[in-house]
Amino acid sequence: MFKFRDNIIYRYYIVVFFAFITAAFVIIGSAAFIMFKERDEWAIVKNKLIKENVPIEPQRGKIINDKGELMVSTLPLYRIRLDFEYNHNNQRKQNEVRYRRDTLWTRHLHDLCVGLHDIFPQKSVEDFKKDLSYGYKHRRRYHPLYKGKISYTQYLEILKLPIMKEGKTYSGILIEEEIQRKNIFGDIGMSTFGIVRKTTDNNNKEIEEVNGLEKKYDKYLRGVPGKGRREKIGGEYILKTEIPAVNGMDLQTTINSEMLDICENAVKKVLVKHHLPAGWAILMETETGDIKAIVNLTKLKQGVYAETIENIPNNPTPNHALCRLMEPGSIFKTVALTAAIEDGKLTTKDSVIAYKSKVCHFGKQKVTDEMYRDNGTGKYSMAEALKYSSNISMVQYIRKAYGKNPEEYTNTLLRFGLTENYKLIDSETTPYLTLPNTKKWNGFSLNSMSYGYAVGMTGINILSFYNTIANGGKQMQPRLVKAIIKDGEIVEEFPTKVLNKQLISKTTTDIITSLLVEVVNGKDGTGARAKSKLMTVAGKTGTANIPNSQTGVYDNSEKMMSFCGFFPAEKPKYTLLVQMMYDKKQDTCPDSLKIRLGGGSSAAIAFKEIAERIMAQQNAIPIESACDTINNHLPKVKYGNMQEAGKVLEEMGHPMNSHSWEDSEKVAVVWGKTELKNDSIYSFQGKVLDTDIVPNVCGMGAKDAIYLMQQCGLDVEISGYGTVKTQSVVAGTKIKGKRTVRLTLTP
Repeated sequence: MFKFRDNIIYRYYIVVFFAFITAAFVIIGSAAFIMFKERDEWAIVKNKLIKENVPIEPQRGKIINDKGELMVSTLPLYRIRLDFEYNHNNQRKQNEVRYRRDTLWTRHLHDLCVGLHDIFPQKSVEDFKKDLSYGYKHRRRYHPLYKGKISYTQYLEILKLPIMKEGKTYSGILIEEEIQRKNIFGDIGMSTFGIVRKTTDNNNKEIEEVNGLEKKYDKYLRGVPGKGRREKIGGEYILKTEIPAVNGMDLQTTINSEMLDICENAVKKVLVKHHLPAGWAILMETETGDIKAIVNLTKLKQGVYAETIENIPNNPTPNHALCRLMEPGSIFKTVALTAAIEDGKLTTKDSVIAYKSKVCHFGKQKVTDEMYRDNGTGKYSMAEALKYSSNISMVQYIRKAYGKNPEEYTNTLLRFGLTENYKLIDSETTPYLTLPNTKKWNGFSLNSMSYGYAVGMTGINILSFYNTIANGGKQMQPRLVKAIIKDGEIVEEFPTKVLNKQLISKTTTDIITSLLVEVVNGKDGTGARAKSKLMTVAGKTGTANIPNSQTGVYDNSEKMMSFCGFFPAEKPKYTLLVQMMYDKKQDTCPDSLKIRLGGGSSAAIAFKEIAERIMAQQNAIPIESACDTINNHLPKVKYGNMQEAGKVLEEMGHPMNSHSWEDSEKVAVVWGKTELKNDSIYSFQGKVLDTDIVPNVCGMGAKDAIYLMQQCGLDVEISGYGTVKTQSVVAGTKIKGKRTVRLTLTP
């Protein structure tokens, strides 16, 4: 009979079996405990070591000018800090690193500070040394190497400095990278190009602020984010790309960098001189409607003007030229007369009464003029009404033309596109006209609309109308962006667009152009300060009173001063608007400089400077055309190193004869002079250096003269600049011992 209990092998199998069963239950139980009970804790650990779907930000596209040159780009900025403490779980490693660090900082602190001063000269070597010594002494963990953000170039230079070049472990360097949108030319054009920045909302939540062209074309510029997997390997976090980011496309604008600079400087000069709160300018290419420059300057403090998108005093909008809606004043008189002539209501033969008192009442409305000129007739022609900017005359003209049917006038103004929003940027404001049969229309509206009130215009709308006049009646769509570009290839193009081939007849535009030329060039014209000796300018001044922000009354405390026109008047290339603000409360200009400011004494001056500089730039002669192709002017060669001279002349393509110097093993350089034969061929005369006698260096440049003397074992002292005129030791003197030779140079 089989006795199970007596069989030790089977008993062993049973024990092993139950041991495995028990271990299996323990493992399963532990796994279940981890999966359900400790799941959240282990998920946190996993997230510390591995993170899935980490977004990889694409590089935002660039904004470039009309020539393809960089204007706005995404650039990395850095903050550099130092960890003067070093901790490690291996005590031996910690002691080794700390000893190495102490040695480096003791020996090379001064050299490091000298290098930092070279990179950041605004901070002295001693200040760097004092600051870093303090951080080192107190073992600070997050001590700034330099306060503020630094460029990529500066960052690379820092990594080459003593201590820093030893790497993170021994230098303690900590690097924070921040990607920032950067306007290459500072703040110029900022209000148009726009910004991209991180900010916080009212709930202190971080949001991205985007405006200007950056916002309008954000879908092209932004790109498509990628995805990655972040893992901790060897104590360092590594981001592995799974789906690569697609970088944004580039935006090519119509802006010309040189013209932008010209406009900014001219406007700023007038603003600074008269202590004005704000000013702006738009330059348009007449034929195409391309905006070549747009500047918006705001007074930040006395004498300091810049472009800004911040909501601060003097800057109620993100872009004055495109978004500031205001009554334009007298520059609107051009619009009113164009309408009356185009509708056949008036001709240049018409005239109206000129009021010597400069005051006239139309019903209960009082209308005044700034100036009166007696021409002996008691009347003003249309040219005189515009030239003297007579409000009284304009009311008479427009009442005569449209007094019985005001709606005909407003319909023509609407047909001119004066309420068009061109949507160049998202925040561009829509202009308005006061229309008959609306609540805003009253018995004064038609009168006011004859000289630029009871209408709200933006700068771009006024400029666009004047451009239509300059273009012979052809209305162009203002264009600010030319194309979307990806990797150098055009993805989408925005061609020039004709809105109306003949919005205004050529006959009418010719008449208006002649009137605008008279405003600038005629006797006593309000636009006289825009007159140029280089070209004929056509344009109109404007000075519009602004209602007091507190009382709503036109009390002359604030005004907008304008000049809008085109040049050259005979065949216009550019149309330009300059506008400036005046605020009596902010008028801190010295009494000796104070004048009665208006469009003619402020904006017209900036207009003239811009126009002349733009045309000078256009008429610049290429350097190639300055070359004399008839006379063969060959370069002169100084007495000196003939081998170097020969190489330079060979590169310049000039023929040479055979060399006449002697070969020698003493020195591989031949010294001498050249002669020009037959006005085309150089002849070299020279010999190798004899180091036993003092050489003749008269006629040489400083570099060759010093080299020659030092080759002979002589010390050299020089004075003056140019070529050597005299030497203190006569050439040919035998050299004995150490001697000093003084060289005198003259231009």
